[in-house]
Amino acid sequence: MAGNDRKSSSAGSDTVNTNQHYVPQMLLRGFATTKGGQQAWVFDKCLGKTFTTAVRAIAAEPGYYDLSGSAVLDAAMNRADATTASIIKSIRTRRSVAGITTFERGMLATFTAIQMLRTRGYQESRKHIAQTLLDKLYEKTGVVHPELKEYLEADRPRNEYLRAIPESTRKFLPHVLTKDLMLFGTDRNAPFSISDNPVALNNTVNPGDGVRGTLGLAVPGIEIYMPISSELTLGFLCPSIGEQYEVNRDLLWSFGGFIRESVYKYLQARDTGRPLILDKENVRFQNSLQARNAERFVISSVNDFADVAELIENDAGARFGPRASAH
Repeated sequence: MAGNDRKSSSAGSDTVNTNQHYVPQMLLRGFATTKGGQQAWVFDKCLGKTFTTAVRAIAAEPGYYDLSGSAVLDAAMNRADATTASIIKSIRTRRSVAGITTFERGMLATFTAIQMLRTRGYQESRKHIAQTLLDKLYEKTGVVHPELKEYLEADRPRNEYLRAIPESTRKFLPHVLTKDLMLFGTDRNAPFSISDNPVALNNTVNPGDGVRGTLGLAVPGIEIYMPISSELTLGFLCPSIGEQYEVNRDLLWSFGGFIRESVYKYLQARDTGRPLILDKENVRFQNSLQARNAERFVISSVNDFADVAELIENDAGARFGPRASAH
């Protein structure tokens, strides 16, 4: 059971049709209502309802990774989760990413790449592309494309999506590894939330050209965020951000030693591995990324989902995760 705390056999056959997590429990426990607890607050974007539930019941489905009666993929997810769990636990305890080994950094990057790919939200976004193509072809020709229709009805998108996770991870990983690893912090008075699609992308410094998107892993200025507890968020940020801050710092120093506090704190966090403490508005922004990215569920240590409720009230499309559009 991916994300569960028990070992599977090498074949993974003992977890077939079991409740398999696409966001592992070891990550979700960082957002329990009490430290070390097993319950969390959840907001359901689809229904607009709030409830509490056990961590083991969130972001999981029976047989989610099963392929042709085999749970080998689930076993692989378990191994990745188990290896990364101790690293994330250490970061939570030390509140720092300083001193992590090359292997540990590689595992964090691998885990982040896998977490981008394994969710229900990512699966639904891929299926949406095929469905949109089918609809557009029908709109232009008046004919339902038989092969595409069969492709969607036979559940082939799900199987292809699952089988592609290992190869897609290998493609994503080099891009994640080139980023600056940073830690962002808050306190339980203004906690971070997490979603069922928790790796969120943002690009503050790159406005783009209006044609191509700015959220690709190799795009200059890309920011990759993954909350690991109600008090800490991991960030993999494009080195160009820090490099530009360095230029600004050196220029200001040459004019008499002045430096913007935000620039100083960013570079200090990058260079020391200690968390960059965010104010409430920046925490709120981080939580908005989770709310927008969530396929259905937003998870928190506290019952405060006013911003999520407002988001789905004002934008019906926000009741599910991001979808590509076709023109």
